[in-house]
Amino acid sequence: MARTRAAVRGRDQELTALRTALAPDGGRLIVLTGPAGIGRTALLDSVARLLAADGARVLPLRLGTGPDGGGDPYALAALVRAVRERFEQLQESGLSEALSAVAQLRDARGRERGGWTPAVVAALDGLFETVGRRERVALLVDDAHAVAEPAPVLSAARRAGCLVVATCEEGAERGPGLAELLTDADRVMTIGPLADDVALSLVRRAAGARLDESVVTALRTALGPLLGNPGTVLGTLDALRRSGRLVTFEGRLCLSDPAEPVALPADHPLLRRASALGGTAVRLLGAVALLDGLDLDALPPLADILEADPVDCGRGLDLLIEAGVLTAGPDGRIACRCPALAATAAGRFRARRGTALHAALAERLLAGHRRSGGVDPVVLADHVARGGATVTLDDDTVRQLLTMGAAAEQEEPERATLWYAAALRRLPPTGPEHARTLCRLLLLVVRTGRYELLREPLTRYAEHGCAEESVDEIRLAAILLALHSGVPPAERAVRELLDAPFPGRGPTAFSEWWFDRRLAPDPRRHPATDGDTVAGAGAGAGAGAGAGAGAGTRAGGEPRGWAEVTAEAGALTGGEAETPAGGKASVGGGAGDRSGAGAVARDGTAAGDGARGGAGRSDLLSAALCGDVAACERVWRSSGGAAPSPELDRLRQAALVADMADVARLVIGADYRVPETGVLGAYHRVVRGYADADWTRAMSAVRELELSPAEDTLARHAARLLAVDMCAARGEFGQASRWLTAATRAPRLAVLRTWARVGLAARKGDDGQAVRVALMAGPRLRRAGLRTGLSILLSRALRIAVLGDDHEGAAELLAEIELLPHEHHVDAQESLLLARGLVHRDPECAREATDLIRERGDLPALMESCLAVARFAPDPRPWLREAHALATRCGATALLERVREVTRERGVPAPRARGRRDALAVTEQRIIELIGEGLTNRQIALRLRLSEKTVENYLTRLFARTGCRSRVELAAASLTGRLARTPT
Repeated sequence: MARTRAAVRGRDQELTALRTALAPDGGRLIVLTGPAGIGRTALLDSVARLLAADGARVLPLRLGTGPDGGGDPYALAALVRAVRERFEQLQESGLSEALSAVAQLRDARGRERGGWTPAVVAALDGLFETVGRRERVALLVDDAHAVAEPAPVLSAARRAGCLVVATCEEGAERGPGLAELLTDADRVMTIGPLADDVALSLVRRAAGARLDESVVTALRTALGPLLGNPGTVLGTLDALRRSGRLVTFEGRLCLSDPAEPVALPADHPLLRRASALGGTAVRLLGAVALLDGLDLDALPPLADILEADPVDCGRGLDLLIEAGVLTAGPDGRIACRCPALAATAAGRFRARRGTALHAALAERLLAGHRRSGGVDPVVLADHVARGGATVTLDDDTVRQLLTMGAAAEQEEPERATLWYAAALRRLPPTGPEHARTLCRLLLLVVRTGRYELLREPLTRYAEHGCAEESVDEIRLAAILLALHSGVPPAERAVRELLDAPFPGRGPTAFSEWWFDRRLAPDPRRHPATDGDTVAGAGAGAGAGAGAGAGAGTRAGGEPRGWAEVTAEAGALTGGEAETPAGGKASVGGGAGDRSGAGAVARDGTAAGDGARGGAGRSDLLSAALCGDVAACERVWRSSGGAAPSPELDRLRQAALVADMADVARLVIGADYRVPETGVLGAYHRVVRGYADADWTRAMSAVRELELSPAEDTLARHAARLLAVDMCAARGEFGQASRWLTAATRAPRLAVLRTWARVGLAARKGDDGQAVRVALMAGPRLRRAGLRTGLSILLSRALRIAVLGDDHEGAAELLAEIELLPHEHHVDAQESLLLARGLVHRDPECAREATDLIRERGDLPALMESCLAVARFAPDPRPWLREAHALATRCGATALLERVREVTRERGVPAPRARGRRDALAVTEQRIIELIGEGLTNRQIALRLRLSEKTVENYLTRLFARTGCRSRVELAAASLTGRLARTPT
């Protein structure tokens, strides 16, 4: 890895400690230790600048960089070069003779060390006494571990009264010479990792372009404890750039495929250290990376697979742990130091090697279990689950997996999900046990977010068909996988399931709604009307799957979905598992009670989860998945849900912007885990970031969606429309127009698209065009039945009309809003209140409406509303302050200009930038804290990276504002709570 010589940051404590340690007169020897890449050289360079500023002569000595290599055990050649390079600055009489004496000794490499060491010591003493005769000299030695005997040179410099600061790599092989140096030092200081924010600031500076937040998040996750190592973080960034993973997109440096893991550079010191330990250690590191961790119970069979001695493998693991490459958890599980290290180590093997290694371990553990038992059942089940279909299992082992999965559902749902998936692939696809296990797997997949586990059941369905009672579960699995991955299924039979209309929801199919196209069109035959059965279909018969009433419906045409999946899952074969001491499920259980694991009730609700149950939840999920908000409302009310209610309002809002993660969370309840990755996870971050006025986060998620391998889904188009509004508010009109062009014109997003167009026109200064667009689109959308969110669109246009003094347009928009149903629509009530308050200039009505918007958490709408109310409020200042604060938080420059316009119009003082004053208040508080720690003004300036004069100015203002007369009094007042936070 390339050595970084950038200016040091975040090392205030180390620099302060060094200055204190080097302050006494006379010679001092300080040794700085730290891992490779921690910034030893940068810190040493900073020490050189500080000492030079104090008037000391600095003599830098870089070891391990010259041509001498191991032939210069005392570093005499490097010393001679360093003195010659600064010969003119030193200008001491007798320096040539002293330097020649050392130069002659460096050539005596063939002598016995014991015979000429005294001569070396004498020559070194003479050289350093000459160099430091008139002024204090500082000898700064980098990489002292690179030579065999560093102590003679450094000790001689200290004896002559020089300041000596040397660095050595932590973890370097400690020969006698290095051990002697560490023992002889006056002080040994360990350089710790940088704070995360400092390390990430280095990354942003080194990127050379505006870095997208997704890159920062990926680095933080991948590097883990190594994030504070500047050499590692900058080297990883450089490796991403060289591999083409960093691409410029919309003015930001982004990851080309955010889902791909971030890997350490191949020449990272940890990987070099592992290579130096030998072939067995390298193979063990690769195995641990491929297996995603190693339990010690699996070490003997792993040694057999690696064709290595188990004792050698154990010793290799110990050495890798000692070298900091691997870590051992409290439970004894061995893992790679960080995910990026595992990615590099595993990347040296073929993609399927991990599955093959798990399979090989599973086969050996199974054989051992059959011979003598004694195998940890959890370890065995884990390897079986991850070993794929190649692991041969008998019926008893499959039942054991089911039993263990039932026992682990509540405490370890991740493991239970893997075990059920492993059992499912061994069950006949047309049998009843397959149907029950698929139900249970669907429940756990939704709880854990492991949607990739649904691919194999769908592939098996396409090849072998399934029982008639499983078709709905297969279809639900296909929908869930397509929603979260954004990638259509490869199998035609599964595509036809997604092309079938939603049961009871009209002609629209899921594929048309989510992907905006049919996935397997066939003009000769439509799966929704074909009468073929899928029960017992053989290989290749899956092409007809999804046909007839069996595809997604029950007798009588009722949709069969989540509730029935939940209820049927309770009848899983295997029943309750015995749980011996230690919490590990027993592998020996039989079929047991078929009444279920007890975690799910018959009405479809998980025990104690508070989610809506029975057919209500089933119908709600079905309605939500097809984007039918009106149907959601009808089912909600018919199943006893309160209307209006905050939950129903959130459901409608989530469906309006196609935030299917939030829809699923509201419908399914606590059983649903909002995903962190994938299409739904990224889009959920777009929606939440937009509403929370965290537009940096929201736009980062928009770019993540664009750069992902997923197709253009409903979520991606909706994200583009939200990006239109954010870019327009920031004055990036060209980019906003490009996002609008890229978004679909499909009716499913017609309201959201018109809302974005209205906002774009207004931000560009054409309020009249914005109002006209809304007045033309509103009646058409209402007559077409697209009423969800229409009140929010009309409300936005009305705010714009009020800001533009378009009283006629505002009145027409109010009339349109009054035509919408309001009694069961919280957002419509809010819009009606705000519209009447703005049109009739009623501040109290407007205040009530903005309180509802604030409660709903829609900060951008609140920002626009406050600005409109400020036009006529008796006291516009509170409204302008809130609008200004939110616009500043969003970076909405176009809206900040509107705030300034209204401020001038109303003749009130301009709102102050609260963010800047808050930053000043935080700095002042930090200065007071550091005073309490006993730091001087200069030390505070170093810690906070300010000038000493700036610190003095802060203190002057603090004294004047608080009435304190000294630093001590200021610190005491802070400790006793007598200092109020600086007003803003």
